[in-house]
Amino acid sequence: MVFLSAEKLKYHFMKKLILPIMVLCATMSMAQNDPLDSKKDTVSLEEVVITANRIKEKKTDAVANVTIIDQKKLQQFIKIAPDMSHLIGMIEPAMSLSTNTTNNRYQNLRGRSILVLIDGIPQSTPLRATDRDIRSIDPAAVERIEIVKGATSIYGNGAIGGIMNIVTKKSPKNVIFGGQTTIGASARDSFKENRGFGYRFNQQFYGNYKGFSYLVDAAMNQTGSAIDGTGEYISPRYGLGDVRTYNGLVKLGYQFDDDNKVEAMYNFYQSLQNTPLVASGGKYLERPRIGVYGTKDPAAQDEGMRYNHNAYIKFNSNNIFKRTDLELSAFTQHQYAIFDYRKHNARSPRWESSSGQATVKGEKYGIRTQLTSKFLFSENVFTQLLYGADVLIDKTSQPLVDGRYWMPELTSYNSAPFLQIKTTFFQYYVLKAGLRYDYIDVSVPNYEVLRLRNTDPRVYVKGGDLTYNNLSPNIGIAYNQFKYFQPFISYSQGFSIFDLGRTLRAAKADVLSKINTEPVKTENYEAGAYAELSKYVHLSGSYFYTYSKLGSDLKSVSGFWVVDRTPQKVYGFEVNADIFPTKWLTLGGSFISFEGKKKSTEDGDWDGYMSGTSIPAPKATAYIRVTPTEYSYLQVNYLHTGSRDRFSPDNRGVYTEGEGIVYPIDLFSLSAGYTFNKSFSLALGIENLTDKVYYTPASMLVARDAEYARGNGRYFNLSLTYRY
Repeated sequence: MVFLSAEKLKYHFMKKLILPIMVLCATMSMAQNDPLDSKKDTVSLEEVVITANRIKEKKTDAVANVTIIDQKKLQQFIKIAPDMSHLIGMIEPAMSLSTNTTNNRYQNLRGRSILVLIDGIPQSTPLRATDRDIRSIDPAAVERIEIVKGATSIYGNGAIGGIMNIVTKKSPKNVIFGGQTTIGASARDSFKENRGFGYRFNQQFYGNYKGFSYLVDAAMNQTGSAIDGTGEYISPRYGLGDVRTYNGLVKLGYQFDDDNKVEAMYNFYQSLQNTPLVASGGKYLERPRIGVYGTKDPAAQDEGMRYNHNAYIKFNSNNIFKRTDLELSAFTQHQYAIFDYRKHNARSPRWESSSGQATVKGEKYGIRTQLTSKFLFSENVFTQLLYGADVLIDKTSQPLVDGRYWMPELTSYNSAPFLQIKTTFFQYYVLKAGLRYDYIDVSVPNYEVLRLRNTDPRVYVKGGDLTYNNLSPNIGIAYNQFKYFQPFISYSQGFSIFDLGRTLRAAKADVLSKINTEPVKTENYEAGAYAELSKYVHLSGSYFYTYSKLGSDLKSVSGFWVVDRTPQKVYGFEVNADIFPTKWLTLGGSFISFEGKKKSTEDGDWDGYMSGTSIPAPKATAYIRVTPTEYSYLQVNYLHTGSRDRFSPDNRGVYTEGEGIVYPIDLFSLSAGYTFNKSFSLALGIENLTDKVYYTPASMLVARDAEYARGNGRYFNLSLTYRY
């Protein structure tokens, strides 16, 4: 063991902190940003409007705990890390910290899977999860993100933990032609090390002319090699280092008159890793898996999202009937995800004792029809009635790159009528209630299970149709008379064919009816409140409880994740605060803590804990934002994840995968900017401000040597934007 002298400790400490302190001082003296971003931050809760519930409403009417990540907040965190999973993990209290990889498997919402949408188009693939639904678009194309927490039936299959609707940018009004160009560079530790150097480019054009609107946005991002706080390369397995991302968004619209408009959108996203590094070493709880220079197998393809296409065409007509508005949309989504290459391991074989590389291909086609009718029964009773039907065809398969099928192509046909009523009584009481009926038919072909060993007996499964019928109710009430206390209480059910392909690919039975393919149904209870104690203090909080008779937790069996179908419950609380003491100072924070338990038998006690794949450690965030001049701002963010130690190792000292011990983490980040004039602005973001050496929560909980990797060290992101 090496002991440092007091002088050496002092030097080491100063080396870690001197650069951040210099940056803070320099930025405070010169930092400026877009005037729109630097105005006083206070926003009344009544002004916050959400659309994720398929109807425009105030946040306080949603009878749920809702997070709105607007453009202003989005831009602040893009400067730190222009990656969707990173910034969501930093901003949203109820979601785990980013895994620092291309997948978001452990980034669920309050312990349950989340349905991710882009402009209402589902990115999640319930037939076979890709765990890439959050990293499905570049943040440069995003206007805002709405996260509704708790099971919801309004979008049907998949939303047992809530929904995240990613809303793409649209053209601002009253501009015939405008645009902006952004160039950026990123590097490890103040651009002193070229190994971590990356760059970014974003180009946008937009305008409106005689009812026609357009927006074109293109982004390209190239990351450097990922390096931890010690200067060591991070394992490239599923890594975000040496990744090139392309994103293109086109949105066109035409306003026929005040009541009728049509809009079309197309977005392309690609994110692939091409790295000179290969993974090496690693021992859980002892030393990290790192990256070293090497040559990957010639059969291996670049891993990542090969493509993700999203498109819709939407028609809106106000007052198509008396006091009734219509929204009709048709959409499609196509994606192709490539996972890491696995060399044959005789001790842990897969794919008939051979090497290979898995993929997931999916395509969706859907139509949504919804009408909103308004009824004013009296001065004290106003009702909005939302009703319609959704139709969705989803085709998903999991072939290997060499053509063998790990999971056959499944095709689901989903039709779902729905009804949602929102009534306001005496201006302050809001009652919401609704029903959605999902009919889903999943067509499964005859298929052969891909054996682990080529000596294992063959299993041929006779296909057929799996039929699901589900009625999901929801009800809630909010009271909004007093701004200082606006409570709500709600009950809702969620429904999901949770990762059906994962079950089918590991089938042991030869007949489909013998395989447990029952869906997951969750019951969600929540009570909370929003509060404006004054124009200077905004608070919110809630307590939640979710129960499912058939669980959706993951457990490891022979090195593969399978669904744990035991009864499960999740319960916890969340609090948020924003304080505006002066015109130039804003501060706030959040805290969430929840636990998940399960039964070993249906009628038994709650005698076990859900794994870390679903339940993260408690999480706290804090920020302080300073705007010393009209055009300037500086924000420092703090993020803490606590510990979770619910499981014990076996007699060999080995933890079961997913049950590893999670230790606390404390991270700081910074964002700032400088506006020279109306055209030019400069932005700075620093990830891991103190260059902390840490393991990601995902690498700790999964308890695998191959995934025991550290998080990023200090990274600087500098960008220049030209607006015209």
